[in-house]
Amino acid sequence: MPGHCDSGSASSLAAAAPGALSAKPEWAPLPVVVSGHAADCGDRPALSFVSYSHVPEGAWHTLTFAEVDLRARALAAALEARFPRGERVAVLCPQGSGYGLAFLACLYAGMIAVPLFPPEDPRRTGRLKAVLADADPVCLLTVEQESAPCRNLADGRLPVWAVDDIDLSLAAHWSGHAAAPGDPAYLQYTSGSTGNPRGAVITHGNLVASTRQVIEGCGLSDSTPLASWLPLYHDMGLCNGVLLPMLAGAHLALMSPLAFIQRPVRWLRLLDAHRAHLSAGPNFAYDLCVRRIPEPADLNLDLSCVRVLTNGAEPVRPGTLRRFTEAFAGSGLAPDVVKPSYGLAEATVLVSCNRVGQRWTELVLDSAALASGRVRVLNGTATAAGAGATTVVGCGRPVGQDVRIADPETGVEREPGLTGEIWVRGPNIAAGYWNQSESSAELFDRTLKNLDGAEHGWMRTGDLGFVHEGEVFVLGRMKDVIIIHGANHAATDIEDTVHQAIGEAVPGGVAAFAVPGDDHEGDRLVIVVELTAGPLQAESIGLRHRVQTAVATRHGVRPYDVLAAKRGSLPRTTSGKLRRGDCRDRYLVERDATCLTTKIRDAQ
Repeated sequence: MPGHCDSGSASSLAAAAPGALSAKPEWAPLPVVVSGHAADCGDRPALSFVSYSHVPEGAWHTLTFAEVDLRARALAAALEARFPRGERVAVLCPQGSGYGLAFLACLYAGMIAVPLFPPEDPRRTGRLKAVLADADPVCLLTVEQESAPCRNLADGRLPVWAVDDIDLSLAAHWSGHAAAPGDPAYLQYTSGSTGNPRGAVITHGNLVASTRQVIEGCGLSDSTPLASWLPLYHDMGLCNGVLLPMLAGAHLALMSPLAFIQRPVRWLRLLDAHRAHLSAGPNFAYDLCVRRIPEPADLNLDLSCVRVLTNGAEPVRPGTLRRFTEAFAGSGLAPDVVKPSYGLAEATVLVSCNRVGQRWTELVLDSAALASGRVRVLNGTATAAGAGATTVVGCGRPVGQDVRIADPETGVEREPGLTGEIWVRGPNIAAGYWNQSESSAELFDRTLKNLDGAEHGWMRTGDLGFVHEGEVFVLGRMKDVIIIHGANHAATDIEDTVHQAIGEAVPGGVAAFAVPGDDHEGDRLVIVVELTAGPLQAESIGLRHRVQTAVATRHGVRPYDVLAAKRGSLPRTTSGKLRRGDCRDRYLVERDATCLTTKIRDAQ
């Protein structure tokens, strides 16, 4: 088609920009594909960063594929001249076009990129230092405005380069290196603890396979406009903000997470202005839009262009899906656009999703059966089924990979109708964790046992779930399952119940976890609630009684402790997920203190 990029043709690969190498049509590393775009349709827009710093409606700064390729080759040549191939290079750019250019340059040069964030928030400096110590990079890439903070972070031990201060004439000296599928492309650090960062080794083969899975699952092409505000150091943000547009040859409109948080309507206006086909966000983003945009009809938005809004990276709430879809139906948003999806960094990004034109699935399950590991589907709605029902949302069918449910203790495949650990196998599965052979052996290349014998090459996800009629349903992290009196309760289910009962709770600000009880009693359930007006509000709204009543009614277990906390006090990962383990540890250490929370103990 005239004016469109052909990312897979032999001619496009052979006619790539100076220094680019041809490759087999059936597989080519990302730099070869991008160089092919530059040769075939170099004047087409590739990346537009929309800044709201000085222009309220947003100022667009656009790079074409030819400009992206030229800058990536120039920076790659500089890296090649200084460092051996295969070294790690950390990307600490702020959100913007410089981030994608720095990341691509690492791949062009045969380096291993380490996508991170600039040292802007002192609260995350410890995490940043721990990851840098683990990855041991030879260089930090950033932009000129962040050079000083990055040099302070490096403390003279590492060179700091500004990607917006590179001599473009160096592009002619790029070696034209083309990676093999098994070569590491980047380290995707997961949202683990600060003291034990784990970097999933994503190979060039993983990168291409996973991105093609997203293209297939979301129905994308080179003429598909994309939009994103997700942080580029996060796996979903990196995929949507760099990998997808560069591999597909599509035009991306990118904004910063802060711009979205400040004014969520900017995201929706960007979808409209760019006529975006695809975008994505975690569950809280959709709730935020509903809360902060009370009168969508007044905005004259036209969202009829949007075909896919993936909802992932955190538990998907059925109420959120319904509220968002209903709120923006009058703006042209089709009822099947929001797509619950499932993925994790160790799978590069995506495992399963709902396809274009398919509305999400909700199942109403028997809560008692679910607590014992059985899937019993009830008819009707959860409201009609009563307190003994739990609603779960499907995350679609696997895309280009296999998913099974296994007994986490024995590795034996579970029969249909039973819950268990989600195991995944496919070309997108990471090679392991960087320099962590023991952790890698625990999760990767596992053996699944079933009636056919033993199947090798599976990855344990650590997620609890089940498969129903081919669709993946995720119940939560296994480590977050709360076992009280022999019954299993997903922390997210209990947190949902509290949110429904306590309108004064901060969205996403409820944590449920178990702590050891007496020898004869077993574990106890503790719930911490961030309140919009602060912890002193707890007594006036009857927090203890309302939480205990709601949880006991729906889940058959009475919370031992209910705590009120101020907004933002619950520990979270860099991507905003609750760290329930840290909540539990803090509770055990500080349960007799009142410096962080106001505790409301129920005398028993």
